[in-house]
Amino acid sequence: MSSRIFKAGLITLVTGGTLAGCGAEPSGAPQGSGVDCAIGPGADYSTVCTLEQTADEGGAFFLIHHPDGGFRRVKYDSATGDLAAMDGADTLEDRSLDPSTVREFAIGEDRYLIPAEMLVSAPE
Repeated sequence: MSSRIFKAGLITLVTGGTLAGCGAEPSGAPQGSGVDCAIGPGADYSTVCTLEQTADEGGAFFLIHHPDGGFRRVKYDSATGDLAAMDGADTLEDRSLDPSTVREFAIGEDRYLIPAEMLVSAPE
């Protein structure tokens, strides 16, 4: 009987150690600046999203992190000032009244307010 208990304990120890070793370390909070967003239908704006600026060979783009872990990738064209959603079936609807100060846009049912200087200062 003690042999069975030992084997069960050993299997648990090995399995637990293997599972713990496979798990990724949590990456923590997204890096970037807080921006106003309204996530979902009927939501009010609040500063709960994080704007992460980055670039690749195609130019500047942004990751807008939602508080629930979701995110949107947005492409910014510095030559034209155009914004475009990079992923998914939803398109970006630009609702900016004065794009030189604040960019207001929606992707699906999510809405965002981002100061224009945050877009202009993006790495390229």
